[in-house]
Amino acid sequence: MGVASGFVDTPYFFGRYPFYPVMQRSPVVIVIESDLTERRDKALEFAQNHNLKVKDQVDTPSPELVLAFRDDVTELRDEQVRPGRGMFVDYSSIDLRTGAGNLSRKQPLPRAIGKETKTVLDATAGFGYDAVLLACMGFEVQAVERSPVIAALLEDGLRRALLDEGLNRALGDRLRIQTGDSRDILEGMDPKPDAVYIDPMFPEKRKKSALAKKHIRLVRQIVGEDPDAGELLEVAMLHVRRRVVVKRPTHAEPLAGDPDLSFGGKLVRYDVYLPASTHRQS
Repeated sequence: MGVASGFVDTPYFFGRYPFYPVMQRSPVVIVIESDLTERRDKALEFAQNHNLKVKDQVDTPSPELVLAFRDDVTELRDEQVRPGRGMFVDYSSIDLRTGAGNLSRKQPLPRAIGKETKTVLDATAGFGYDAVLLACMGFEVQAVERSPVIAALLEDGLRRALLDEGLNRALGDRLRIQTGDSRDILEGMDPKPDAVYIDPMFPEKRKKSALAKKHIRLVRQIVGEDPDAGELLEVAMLHVRRRVVVKRPTHAEPLAGDPDLSFGGKLVRYDVYLPASTHRQS
């Protein structure tokens, strides 16, 4: 198996739309750190599907990132990081009290999604924390992630979450994960979702201070800077029933002009764009 050959500086097409990866700076290799047949088969299948190199173990340091399939978890790490110390998706810290804590509908995100909304397409799922929260609040959520590596971490986090009785009950089979480009998926959806949620990679602050947290740096090495987020918003506006919600840091400009509504917090805000056919209401 060779390292994927499509990781170049110019965009390639994932479905109908151009995708701008930066994985050529930090290629990903698959490492199998489990003797369990199920886990080994999962790792080999993933490597074959995405044309990635497999190593039985990490020996000498290299610029590659490691996607490690361990007995109990799938993790992403630099090759110099010890096994078990990498980045993985974990939803166990979510406060599951109904109507309180993480699941309160009084928070800015569910207020932006809307009282009348039932179905949500999370168009930039990432590690899926917002998708999980929305599903636990009662929304039907389809989470889409176009990076296969990030999607693998997301799927593994959900797999382990469903083993937890409380999380399993709170999710209630309301979260589905799909790997692909949301622009293609939106065009083919029938019925259309009530809301589309977009959480693009945040722009850097005007005044730089400390380096971004390590897990954010790892993600940027894989998915880049989301230069096509504006185009995703345009497509979403054509294929949504009620509203498009865009998550932005408080210091950043709106993604595309003044939003119709905005719900702010201390660090982030949620800009709401209403399609022309929607009756505008707060």
